[in-house]
Amino acid sequence: MSPEQEQITALILKYLSGEITVEEQVQLDTWLNANVENRALMEEFRNEAAVRQELEDIYHTKSRIWQQLQEYTVTNVRSVRNYRRIALYAASVCLLVVGASVYLVNRWRTPIPIHVAATRKERVDIPSPTTGRAYVTLNNGKRVYIDSLQTGANIVPGGNLAQKLSPDKIEYANNSRAAAPELNTITVPRGSKPLLIALPDGSQVWVNVASTISFQVPFAGKERLVNVSGEAYFDVAAAATQPFIVKSKGQEIKVLGTAFNIKSYEDESTIRTTLVKGKIQISQNKSGTMKTLTAGQQAISPPDGPLLINQDADMEEALAWKANVFQFRNEDLKSIMQQLGRWYDVEVVYQGSVPNRFFTVKISRDKSLTAVLKIMELYGISFRLEGKKLTVLP
Repeated sequence: MSPEQEQITALILKYLSGEITVEEQVQLDTWLNANVENRALMEEFRNEAAVRQELEDIYHTKSRIWQQLQEYTVTNVRSVRNYRRIALYAASVCLLVVGASVYLVNRWRTPIPIHVAATRKERVDIPSPTTGRAYVTLNNGKRVYIDSLQTGANIVPGGNLAQKLSPDKIEYANNSRAAAPELNTITVPRGSKPLLIALPDGSQVWVNVASTISFQVPFAGKERLVNVSGEAYFDVAAAATQPFIVKSKGQEIKVLGTAFNIKSYEDESTIRTTLVKGKIQISQNKSGTMKTLTAGQQAISPPDGPLLINQDADMEEALAWKANVFQFRNEDLKSIMQQLGRWYDVEVVYQGSVPNRFFTVKISRDKSLTAVLKIMELYGISFRLEGKKLTVLP
């Protein structure tokens, strides 16, 4: 084998034994994404039935050695017997790993045929979003797709409204000469990478997938008003004379200068607002409840009932999307599938009732949908992916 093949072999073995690090997983993913032959090799080795014959002789050899050692150690003292059994177990595991290595070495030397099954549907993979699909809807209803613009281009040709700074960032000018404030709505659809927006006042907003924000350009009157549907993280520039207001379904947040995350999707009944720094004031329209949050707290606004305050919010979980990971701590299956549906732009349906299951897991959002589903399947959940339709099986 070449040095590169030796390195990949080591990574595959670490992956199969569950000992691979995050950095090593990135290397392995890069290799897997290089071409279809690499993925075919990985799938073949991951399939127990495909390698069972290759390892059968080694397994039987291990079993015979185990039986012989058991017969030998039965006449020895207990401490020696335990020691030898432990040594034998370690040796047998090593033997299987060596056998797996030999199998991989042999596969490097043998061309891997790529077959298309004629009678069985293969699970078609859906990759993680690699580009932004966000667009700006202007006051006149025109849509401007950000990915269609060159870096440095203006959102409106010939104007100074806003500029594309990078594939995932746009910046609004703080000296817009618009005759009157105009409404801009920015949408980050399902299956898109998040977008960073620098607002006219210098505040910054990270907009998550399947989310929309809208605001006047320039900000009108004595308030800086932003409407949100979905999830967004705000880092608000201080301006004592012009409070910053964020409105979402049935809730209003008032700040002067702070950083917070709001999660307010239309298909989720509960709104969660997590404060990173500063202070914010939250008003719940239906109940008239008003609460003040300090850093590290989370406000939970249920569909029925008053605002609840979590004094010790899980900041890592609340902000995981900004770190490009899925992070769930005792999260119910439906909530997890909602997030996967938005990120990979798939329709999630359930065959039968929704399983009452809760999960604690951390997964990179760079992984393909199939890779994520395989991790979920380790927890006893089965799936069927057909095109853009993902069925959760009982």
